[in-house]
Amino acid sequence: MTEHNRKELLHKTGELYKEFIENQDEQRAAKLAAVMNKAADEEVYIAFTGHYSAGKSSLLNCLLMENILPTSPIPTSANLVVIRNGEKRVRLHTTDGACAELEGAYRKDKVQQYCKDGEQIESVEIYDRYTEMDTGVAYIDTPGIDSTDDAHFLSAASILHQADALFYVVHYNHVHAEENVKFLRSIKESIPNVYFIVNQIDRHDESETRFEDYKAQVEEMLCSEGFSKDALYFTSVTEPNHPFNQIGVLRDELKGIEQQSKNNLQPLTEQKVRHLLKEHTEMLLKDETGGTSYAEQLITQTELVQSLRDQRDEMTKKATEAENKMQEEVNRILKNANLTPFEMRELAAEFLESQEPSFKTGFFFSKGKTAQERDRRRNAFFSDVKKRTEAEADWHIIDTFHKLAKAFDVHTAESEKLIQAYRTPLKIDIIELAVKHGAAFSSEYVLQYTKDLAELIRKEAKREAADIIKAISAMVKESVTKDMQTVNERLIQESEKLAILQEQAGLENNAREKADRIWAIWEDESACPRNIETDWFKTKKKTVAAPEQIRNQSHQTRQRNIKPEIMEQERPLQDQIKRFRILSDLLGEYNMLSKQTSAFQQRINRLEERKFTLALFGGFSSGKSSFANALVGERVLPSSPTPTTATINKITKPTNGSINKTADVVFKTEDDITAEILQLTGIKEEPTGRSFTEKWEKAIKKSRLQEEHVKLISNFLLAYEKVQPYIQEQKTLTIPLSDLKPYVAEEATACAVKEVTVYYTCPLTEKGITIVDTPGASSMNKRHTELAFQYMKDADAFFYMTYYQHSFSKGDRSFLQKLGLVKESLSMDKMFFVINAADLAKDRTELETVTDYVSAELVKEGIHDPQLFTVSSKEELQGKQESFYNQFPKVRKHLDRFIEVDVKKASAAQLSSEANKLCETVFQLHRSQHQSEEEKEAQKQRLMQSFARTAAEIEKRRSSETIIEKAKKDTKEQLYHITQRLSFFANDLLKSAFHPGLQNGDWKKNVAKAMKTAVHEYQFEYVQEIKTLDVRMSGFIERHIAEEWLESFQKILNEDGYFSIYAGDLHSNGIQLKEVEPDLDERVFEQEQKEIKSPKHFFEQKGKAAFIEAVRMKLNKITEHWVTKEEESLISHYTNHLRRLQEEMADKAMEQIKDQKDTYIEGYAEGEHAKEIEKAYQACISWQRSGHIIKM
Repeated sequence: MTEHNRKELLHKTGELYKEFIENQDEQRAAKLAAVMNKAADEEVYIAFTGHYSAGKSSLLNCLLMENILPTSPIPTSANLVVIRNGEKRVRLHTTDGACAELEGAYRKDKVQQYCKDGEQIESVEIYDRYTEMDTGVAYIDTPGIDSTDDAHFLSAASILHQADALFYVVHYNHVHAEENVKFLRSIKESIPNVYFIVNQIDRHDESETRFEDYKAQVEEMLCSEGFSKDALYFTSVTEPNHPFNQIGVLRDELKGIEQQSKNNLQPLTEQKVRHLLKEHTEMLLKDETGGTSYAEQLITQTELVQSLRDQRDEMTKKATEAENKMQEEVNRILKNANLTPFEMRELAAEFLESQEPSFKTGFFFSKGKTAQERDRRRNAFFSDVKKRTEAEADWHIIDTFHKLAKAFDVHTAESEKLIQAYRTPLKIDIIELAVKHGAAFSSEYVLQYTKDLAELIRKEAKREAADIIKAISAMVKESVTKDMQTVNERLIQESEKLAILQEQAGLENNAREKADRIWAIWEDESACPRNIETDWFKTKKKTVAAPEQIRNQSHQTRQRNIKPEIMEQERPLQDQIKRFRILSDLLGEYNMLSKQTSAFQQRINRLEERKFTLALFGGFSSGKSSFANALVGERVLPSSPTPTTATINKITKPTNGSINKTADVVFKTEDDITAEILQLTGIKEEPTGRSFTEKWEKAIKKSRLQEEHVKLISNFLLAYEKVQPYIQEQKTLTIPLSDLKPYVAEEATACAVKEVTVYYTCPLTEKGITIVDTPGASSMNKRHTELAFQYMKDADAFFYMTYYQHSFSKGDRSFLQKLGLVKESLSMDKMFFVINAADLAKDRTELETVTDYVSAELVKEGIHDPQLFTVSSKEELQGKQESFYNQFPKVRKHLDRFIEVDVKKASAAQLSSEANKLCETVFQLHRSQHQSEEEKEAQKQRLMQSFARTAAEIEKRRSSETIIEKAKKDTKEQLYHITQRLSFFANDLLKSAFHPGLQNGDWKKNVAKAMKTAVHEYQFEYVQEIKTLDVRMSGFIERHIAEEWLESFQKILNEDGYFSIYAGDLHSNGIQLKEVEPDLDERVFEQEQKEIKSPKHFFEQKGKAAFIEAVRMKLNKITEHWVTKEEESLISHYTNHLRRLQEEMADKAMEQIKDQKDTYIEGYAEGEHAKEIEKAYQACISWQRSGHIIKM
C-alpha cells in the first residue's frame, strides 16, 4: 500500500467513522476502527474457529511448534487469544476495558490460565519469537462457536469480521453437525478466504468407512454451501505420520495465505470497509423502514384510500338510486307489456257486445239465457286478462325485482318472500270500469276499450309494485348504512396508515440520502475533507496491574456412583431359580398342592424367560452404534464418523424361526411418512395428488420450501421408489447383515424404515437382553421423540453416550434435563452414563478432568450421583485389554449385576416368599393331622374367618380411591411446575433466537423465520415436558401399587398366616405414553412482530426486552390453555389405568387366596391326604435343611 493510498484510505474511513457515530452505529464504528487499526499496522489476521474441543488450540500449538495455548478435551478457550511474532510479552485486555502487560519472561502456565479466564479477561495478546510465523501476521484462537456459554460465542464472533483468512476446525466425528452449515452460511460473504479443517483424522477407521468415501461426503457438504473442495484439509496433531494427515500441506498453505494477504492488504481492507458500509447503510434503512421499501406501499395505500372513498360515494348514490331504478324498471316493463293483444280483442268485443242493452240470446226463456251468456263472456274475458297480465307483466316484474335485489345486495329470505308474492291485484269489475256506457259498439270502440283497460291494469300493477319498491328500498338503505359504517371506519384506519406511510416514506428518503452521502464519501475523492487525524482509530486503554487469577473450581473431583462388585454371599439368580424348581418338582406330584405348585412353576418360568431391554441414548455421532457393537462383540450395526442411526435398531437373539445374522426391516406406512414430512417441514396442509409420489413432487414444485426440506422430501421419494411394495403392502423385508447398511445408515433409504431387528447370538442376547440403538437424543423428529420417551419408561436399563472430546451440545442438554426429572421417580437407578472414545485421553490426569467435568455437567441438569464409565468401543472391538481409560469389563459386570440382581430382585424375592409360604402351608396341614376333630373344626373356622377378612380387604382395595387421589394431586402439581419451567425456557429461548445476527439480510424475513423456529422449539419442549410427566407418573403408579399390594397388604396377610399373594411384574402392566399434539401457529405473534420498528429500536432502545416479555406472556397464556386441556385428559388417562390395575390385582389376589383356601380345606379332610401330607412335609423339611430357604 503506497503512502498516498494509505492516507487517502485513512481520511475516507475517518470521515465514515464520524458518520457511523452520528448515526448511532457504535458497533460498526468500532469494527471500522479495528479494521483500520489492523490496516495501519499492515497486519494479516488468520483466525481459527469451530467447534469447542475440536482441537483448535492444539492445532495452533502444533503449527507453531510451541506449547502456547491451553489444551483440554473439555472447553478451555474462554476468550480471544492473538499470537504475534515480536519481543516476548503478554498483553491482557480486561472485560472492564482496561489493559495490563506482562513484559519479558513469564510463566506459560500462568498465561494459559488467563486464556481460560473468560470472566476477567476479554482477550490475550501473546508476543514471542516464533520460527514458524512471519512478522506482520497474527494468529487468532477463538472459543467454540457451538459453546453452551453465550459469552464464549460472542467472543468468537467479535473479531472474525477482521480476518483475512478463516480456518474452521471441526472434530472428525462432528463434521455434519448442523452448527457447521449455519456458521459457514453466516460468514462466507464477509471473509475473503475460508478453509475447512477436519481435525483428529487419526480417529479414522478404514474398516468402518473408506477414507475416500468419507472425504467425498465432506466435499459434497462444502460444495453444496458454495465452498471449494480445495479449501478442505485433514489434520492430526497426535499422529504426525498418519497417512491422511495434511498438517505439512496446511503449513505451506498458511505461508502462501500470509504472503498473498500481505500483497493484497489494501484490497482486502477495502473489501472489509465496503462490507461494513453495506451493513451500515442497510441498517440506516432498516432503522427507518424495518427493512421495507415504502415507495410501492405508498402507491398501493394511496390507491386503496381512493378506492374506499369511491366506494363510499357509490354507496351514497346506491341508497337513492335503488328506488328510482326499480320504479324505472317497473315502468319500462309495464310500458312494453302487450296486455291487450289482437288475439284478446275478440273476447273483448264479445264482452262489450254483451254489455249492450239490446243484447239478447234465444227466443224462449231469453232473459235467463241472456244473463248466463253475459256471465260466461265476462268470466272468459277476465280470465284471459288475468293470464295475460301475469305473463306479460307480473313474471317480468318478479324477475326484475330478483335481479335488482341481488344487484343491491339485499337478496335475502325476507326480500325473496316479498318478491315471490307479487301479483297485480285484478278484480273482475276492472273490465267493467273501462266500459263507456252509451258509446256506439264498433271495432274502433273495442280498440279504445282495450287501451283503456290496459292503462287501468298498469295503474294497479304500479300501485302493487310501489309497496315492494318501498320495502326493498328500505332494505337497501339499511344495508348501505351498515356497509357505509364499515367503509367509513376502514377509510379512517387506512387514511391514518397512509399518513404514517407518507411520514415513513419521508424518513426513508432521508435515510437514502444519508446512505448516498456515505457512499459518495467512499467513492468520490472530492467528497472527503482532509482535516481527519491520521490515528483516529487508536483507542487508549487504562493500564492496570495483571488481575489476580481465579482458581478454577468448576471441576472438583467427585466420587462417581459406581456400585461395588457383586458380593460373594449373594446367590446367583440362576442358582435360585434352579432351587425353586427343586421345590416345585418335590411338591408338584401331590394332587392336593397341584394348583399352587402349578402357579409357582409358571412364575419361575416367567422369571427365567423374562426379556430385558437395554436402550442406548445420546447425541449424534456419540458412538451409540459402535458401543452396541462392542457390547455384542462384533460389528453388527453400521458405524461411521458421520451420523448413521436414522431408525430404531434392535439387536436380539433369534426367535420363532428367525436366522442368526439376519435382520427384519419394517417400513413406515404412507400415512407415517406424510405425517413425518408435515411435522419436519412445517407444511400446514397435506398436498393433493393421485398418488403418494405425485402429491409430494407437486409440493416440491409449488411450495416455497427451504433447501433442506426439499432434500428431505426428495429422500423420502427416493426411498419410496426403492421399497414401494413393502410400504404399500406392509411386508417385512428379511436380509443378511451384509446388506443392512442402506436401511439404517443411508438417509435416502433409511428415512422410510420404521424399525430394524437384527438377530444375533452372543452371550448378552442369550441372557434375553435386547439392545435398542436410537437416533440422536436431540432429534426434533416427533416419532423419534415419542420412541425415546417410551424406551425411557419401558427399558430395563439405558446408557446415555457422550463423546470424550465433545461432551454436551446445546441439543443434548434438554434431553438430559428430562432424564434428571425422571431419575428420582424410578423405582431403581437404571441410568448409566458412558464417555466414549476415552482412548483419546493423554493420561489419567486428563481423563479425571474430563470425567469430573461430565459429572459436574450432569449434576447441573439434575442428575445427581450418576453412574459414569469411560470406554473405548474401538479398542473393545479390537480385543484390546482393559486399561485405565477403557472400563468396558466394568460396564459388563455392572450391567450383569443390574439385570441379574437389581432388576430381577423384586421378582425373585416374591418367589422366595411364595416358596417359604408353600412350605408353611404344608407344615400347617401336617400339624392338623395330629389334631382332634374339634381342633380341626376350630382351625377350619379360623381359616374361613381369615378368608372372609382377606376377601373383604381385597374388595376394599379394588375400589380404593387413595392412589387415584394421590395421582390427581401429583399430576396437578407437576403440570404447575411444567408451566413455570416453560416460562423460564421461553425467556432463554427468545433471547437466543432474536440475536444481532438477524440484522444481516432481510430483517423482517429473518425475524419471521426466527419466530417460526422459536415456536417450533417451544412446542418441542412442551411435548418433551408432557412426555417426561408421563414417564414420571408411570413410575409413580407402579411404586404406589407396589406399596398398596405388596407391602401394606402383605403385612395384613402375615398377621393371620394363612394366605399370601404374588403380584407378578408390575412393570409389564406399563402404561402407553399419551400422544401430545400442541397446536401453535407462529402467526399468532404477528402483532408483536409489527411492534418491532427497526433493528436499532429492537437492540439499542430496549425493544428486545419489551418484545420478549410480550411474546413470553402470550406463550404463558397459550401454555396454560394447553395444560388445562391436558390436565383433564391426563387425569382421566391415569385414573382409568389405575382402576384397571386395581381390578387386575384384586382378581389375581382373589383367585390365589381361593386356591390356598381350597388346599387347606382339602388337607383337613379326615385321612384322605394323610400320606400325601406326610410325604410333602418330609420333602419341605429336606429342602429347608439343605439350605434352600432364600432370604432376599
